[in-house]
Amino acid sequence: MITPAVAATTTRSGALQIMLLLASGVVAAAQIGKAIISLPMIRTELALGLDIAGLIVATFATIGALFGIGAGVVVGRFGMRRSLIGGMGAIVLGNLIGANASNELVLLVARIVEGIGFFGVALAIPSMLARIVTREQRDFVMAAWSAYMPTGIMLMLLLGPLLPTIGWRNLWLASAVVTGAFGVLLALYAPKLPAAERAPAGRFLTQIANVVRQPSCLVLAAAFFAYSCQIFSLAFALPLLLTSAYGVALGTAGLLSAAVLAVSALGHVGSGLLLRAGVPIWANTAAAFGFFAVTLFAIYGGVLPPAAVALVAALALGIGGLAPGAIYAAAPHAAPTQQAVPATIGLLQQASNLGQFAGPVVLGWSVEHFGWRAAPAILVPIALLGLAAALILRFRLVTADASGAPAPAPVRSVRRR
Repeated sequence: MITPAVAATTTRSGALQIMLLLASGVVAAAQIGKAIISLPMIRTELALGLDIAGLIVATFATIGALFGIGAGVVVGRFGMRRSLIGGMGAIVLGNLIGANASNELVLLVARIVEGIGFFGVALAIPSMLARIVTREQRDFVMAAWSAYMPTGIMLMLLLGPLLPTIGWRNLWLASAVVTGAFGVLLALYAPKLPAAERAPAGRFLTQIANVVRQPSCLVLAAAFFAYSCQIFSLAFALPLLLTSAYGVALGTAGLLSAAVLAVSALGHVGSGLLLRAGVPIWANTAAAFGFFAVTLFAIYGGVLPPAAVALVAALALGIGGLAPGAIYAAAPHAAPTQQAVPATIGLLQQASNLGQFAGPVVLGWSVEHFGWRAAPAILVPIALLGLAAALILRFRLVTADASGAPAPAPVRSVRRR
């Protein structure tokens, strides 16, 4: 998504390129929602157990948790444009394999192929955006990029009522067609960065160490871990909380949960607007985690009616959505060099996926043994970790900006002839 404010401060072709990159990220993120919405039908047709079904949904998170920063280094070496187009091609291939899968092994292979393509796209696009926009636009555009994940997932969830008619295999084939079309558009119109902008050849572990040794990068990773713990714990817990603790019908709980998740995308975009208005990166992040810490007691305390619980959860995810937008905006500031931006974003993705895994698991264990009212005892300290990271960023990023290091000029896009 791009707003008129960005379009007014860029050339028309530059604005169109930004829109294409952001939309391509949404298409890539839709592959996560596609698996979620298709899973009931896939389980019935292929007779999958819950363990395999969970693995199919969690494939992307597993890949990111294991290889995030390493994948960022690979994208930096391979080149952002080639990684982007190749990633879209891998998603197409994975969809075609999955649509024709005869058993769970083939389907799992398809998801791994898709996952590799997804990270090629998800790491290349923000790195490319950081290079093609001006410094004044960069924070806003990076924050707008952060909305790609909830937007892509929600678009697929909205197709749920049509799935019994079209079938999950046709959905995957349609996804291959749409992704392929975006791949062609990217091959024609995606910005071309000079070869000098690729990460220089060098030892793989050395490039990773250069990012990990940067304190600002570690603080951002801690903040993203804390955010993912919060949002995925809430997305996991809300339907269960409404049905088990309040007796809400499953269908109603699902609709409420989907609406709550949709609100988070507004927070992502809102972060960009606040950054553009001059609100500091650290303040956006602090507001998100401060609100999480306060509202957790209302959500899990058992004192509100179910409609109020859903409303508070929506507010938490909406204001909490300020955090990822600010974190993505901070990544180019925190990276040790411009060439290290892909690896820095890879570190953030790795931390995010660790939180995506750890949050629901720890919360589920806590609720199983101690009940819903024990949830704040787990989640509030994680929110405070994010708040502490935000306060540290106040000084780390100010120090970095005050160092006088010049921001690189935006790269002029070059179309392929």
